[in-house]
Amino acid sequence: MSDYDVSPSPMTNDEIASPRYATFTRRFRAVVVDTAVVSGALVPLLIVGGFADNVPGSGRIALALMVGLVVLYEPIFIWRRGATIGHAANDLRVLADQTGRPPGLARSFIRYIIKLVLGLPSFITMAFTRRHQAVHDVLTRTTVQPASIADAEEHDFHLERVQSPEVVLPSRLRRASVMIAYLAVVFLIYGVTLVALDPESCASDQSCTGSTRLVVEGMWFAWLGISVAIVVAAWKGLLLGARQRHLASVDAPVA
Repeated sequence: MSDYDVSPSPMTNDEIASPRYATFTRRFRAVVVDTAVVSGALVPLLIVGGFADNVPGSGRIALALMVGLVVLYEPIFIWRRGATIGHAANDLRVLADQTGRPPGLARSFIRYIIKLVLGLPSFITMAFTRRHQAVHDVLTRTTVQPASIADAEEHDFHLERVQSPEVVLPSRLRRASVMIAYLAVVFLIYGVTLVALDPESCASDQSCTGSTRLVVEGMWFAWLGISVAIVVAAWKGLLLGARQRHLASVDAPVA
C-alpha cells in the first residue's frame, strides 16, 4: 500500500468540501503565460531605449524600468489580486495559509525571489508535500488553489494527501539526515566520475569536444535526476535507513 492514499471518484461530501490544490500542469502553463507577458512588455521598452539612446540618462531609466518589470510584476499582482495574468488565465489563485487571502507584498516578493532563484526545480516538492506545495510555497507558507471549483474536473486539481493509517513514517529529522547522506554519496560519485572523464576540466571553460561535452552534460542530467529521485524517495520513507513501516507487520503476533 502507498504511504499516501487519495480516494478515487466519486468523491465523498468531505472531499468535495476540502481544499483543492493546483496541478503542476496548470502551474507550468501559468509560468509560460507570465513569461510571455513579461517578454512582450520588455520589447517596447527595448525599442524606446534604442531610439532614446542619445538622451542622457535614458539607458539607466530603461534599465530600471526593465528590472522593475521583471522583479515586481509577479509580487504586485499576487499581492493585489492573488493571481498573475498567467494564474488568472489558468483559473488559479495564491493564498496565504494564515489568512486564506492573497499574501502581502513582502511575502509575495520573497516568494517570487525564491521561485526565480530555484527555477523549475522548486516545483519538485509538489510530488510529495501534503498540499502539493513547491519550495517557494513551503518557505512562504502559501498554497496555489483553483480560483473557482464549481465546474472543475477532477483532473484539474489535487486533493490534500492523507497519510495511510497503516503506515508509519520515520521522523522528518531522520528522513532528512538519510536524504543528505545519500545525496552526499551520489555527489561524491558524480564528482569522481567527472574528474575521471574530464581530467582537464574542459567542461568548465566550454572547450570540450562534441562527444566529451555530451557525456559531461548527460552525467549532469543523470546526477540531477538521481538527486531528485532521492529527495522524493527519502520524504516518502522508501530509502534504506529511514524506511516506512506498516502497522500490520509491526503489530503482527510472533509465532
